[in-house]
Amino acid sequence: MIAPKTNSLLSLVAAAAVLPLLGLYGLLMYIVTPTPTGGMETTVTTICYIAFTFIFSALIIVALNFSKQLSREAKGVYLTP
Repeated sequence: MIAPKTNSLLSLVAAAAVLPLLGLYGLLMYIVTPTPTGGMETTVTTICYIAFTFIFSALIIVALNFSKQLSREAKGVYLTP
């Protein structure tokens, strides 16, 4: 078992891990977007948009759920699945 103060700190860290994920998502969306001088085809761009959206939304959901679980454990609330 981890101390409650450590759990609350780790909960904050897990929630803060979402910000770099959002930054990376935005950067990848910028890179994938076609420009007037060139770039990828529109079909490939759409597939990349959808794939990156699914991947990053799943990662963000996992990070936020883990943060919520650590926060509950720091308060002494234990939920069984």
